[in-house]
Amino acid sequence: MKLAIATLPTFFVEEDKIITRLFDEGLDYLFLHKEYPHPQFVERLLNLIPKKYHKRIFSCNSRHMQEYKLAGYLFTNDAVLPMGNEKGKVVGYAKNLQGLRELRKTYDIVCFGPLGRTFYQSEELNEIGKKVINKNTWAFGDIDEANLKILTSYGFGGVILDALIWENFDSCRSTDYTDLIDRFKRIKKAVDRL
Repeated sequence: MKLAIATLPTFFVEEDKIITRLFDEGLDYLFLHKEYPHPQFVERLLNLIPKKYHKRIFSCNSRHMQEYKLAGYLFTNDAVLPMGNEKGKVVGYAKNLQGLRELRKTYDIVCFGPLGRTFYQSEELNEIGKKVINKNTWAFGDIDEANLKILTSYGFGGVILDALIWENFDSCRSTDYTDLIDRFKRIKKAVDRL
C-alpha cells in the first residue's frame, strides 16, 4: 500500500524541512495542494525540496509538473478534465462510489473520500465498494493506524494522510515537528506490516 500526505492549505516556514524529512522517513508521495497556489511560493518550496524527491510529488499546476519533472497532476473538483496529453500520472477525486466508477475510466489514480469515521459501516461500501475499489484507488480522510487494516481489506492501493498528520503541529508558531515525524513513523510502520 502506498503512503501519501497532502500538504496543509497554506505555506509556512519549516514546510520544506518537514517534507524532506518525511521523504527521508519513507513517504511515497506528496500531494502539493494549496488554497492559493501562487506560482512563486510553489516554486520556492519545490526549489528547497531535494530534486531526487520531485518525481514523488503531485501538483495542481501543469507548468510546475513539467518544469520540475513531478510525479503527476492533481485534478481537483473544479479543474478542467484531463486532455490525455499530460505527462506523469493523472489524479482525480471522487466523493462517492458513483463518482469513483466514472473517474476510474479517465484517471490513473482516484482519491476516494473523505471517508470519515462512520463511512466504514456504510452498507453501500460493503456491498459495492469492494467491486469498485482497486490498487489505483487511494483513500483519504480520517486515516490513522487504527483503520489501515480495514482499508486494505477493501482493496485500496494507497492512503493519503491529511489533517490528522498535521493536527499536533502549529505551523504558525512551532518549529519543532518531532511529534509529526513520530506519528508518521508509526503509520509508516503499520503500513509496512500490511
